[in-house]
Amino acid sequence: MICTPAIISNPFQLPYINPTFGGTSGTGGTGGGSPVNYTLIRWEGTSSAGGTSPGSSTCIYELYLFVNGFAELRLGNWVNFGGQQGHYTAAGAGTAFSLIAQTSYVWNASGTTTTLNAQATYVNGAISAGNASPSLGTGPASSWTPAGWTSLQNGNVDDSFVTVPITSTTFFGTARTSAFVGSNSYVTFGGGSSQYFGLSTTNPALDKFMFNAADRSYQRVGYQTGSK
Repeated sequence: MICTPAIISNPFQLPYINPTFGGTSGTGGTGGGSPVNYTLIRWEGTSSAGGTSPGSSTCIYELYLFVNGFAELRLGNWVNFGGQQGHYTAAGAGTAFSLIAQTSYVWNASGTTTTLNAQATYVNGAISAGNASPSLGTGPASSWTPAGWTSLQNGNVDDSFVTVPITSTTFFGTARTSAFVGSNSYVTFGGGSSQYFGLSTTNPALDKFMFNAADRSYQRVGYQTGSK
């Protein structure tokens, strides 16, 4: 089916947005299909390196990594400003994008360039217009570890990362079975990083997603697998 995109009222969302969702299923389009398997990663953090105690985080992220190379980001409460943002190879090739709180985004992460679809979700191998909240809510989870999730972090951490086993997929043109979630608001592939200073399209020197990356912290990280 053809979905009409939601109107984006915030002017800071306008760059790098795909307003048409055109194409075919599996390549950024709206065609239907079977549910696509994913690994869902959630982390709860703060905008500062000092951090806070678990259950008091102010920045909520949920990132779906699909087996066909698509990614869906759902932001909850989120107070990160400044920092580096975008989808970049180790050498810095890629695309910048702008993010705001309580908005969901979809992009094809299988290659080195992408078009970010704002106020969108990815269901049955298709991009659909409309926002979706994080599955465990826009604020910190009421209990940890939630049923069906595996916890990798439950305590304040600065300048570190955790390794998340993911369902086999291809990101940045390379087969992946792990993602590395850094406390400084980035996710890398091919290795983890604790870099916090001078973050840029080439630092850390790994393929990466950057979500206003800067010297920050997180308190909880967990993951689950499923399909939708």
